Amino acid sequence: MSAPSWLGHFGLARMPFSKTIPTDQLFIRPGLEQAVARIRFCLQENGIGCLVGDIGVGKTVAVRAALDSLDPTRYQRLYVADPGFGVRGIYVTLISALGAQPRSPPRPWSATARSSLSSTRPRR
Repeated sequence: MSAPSWLGHFGLARMPFSKTIPTDQLFIRPGLEQAVARIRFCLQENGIGCLVGDIGVGKTVAVRAALDSLDPTRYQRLYVADPGFGVRGIYVTLISALGAQPRSPPRPWSATARSSLSSTRPRR
C-alpha cells in the first residue's frame, strides 16, 4: 500500500510519526509529561541532566517539547548532534557555538564538529 492511499485510508493529512510534528500538536502522554518536567527542572536549577532510553521511546520528542517551551530571550539553545568526541570535544563545540575561542588550539576533529554544528542549528 503506497503512502498516499495509506494516509487516505485512515483519514490522515500527513505521516503521523515524524520528528517535525510541531510540539503543540504532540500527544502528551504521562511519560512525555514527566520527561519534559524533569528537563525543565534541570534548567531551573542550572543543572545538568542525562536523558537515556531505548530507541523510539521519545527522547528527542521530550527534548524538543521542553526546548520549545523555553523563553528564547532567556535561553540560547545549542544542538550537539554527536558528542562522540569526548568531554573536551563537547566543551570546545559548546564554547565555539557560543562565539568564544577555546583557550587551547582546536584539534583536527574540531573543524568537523564545528561544521556539523553549524549545519544543524535548531530553529529559534
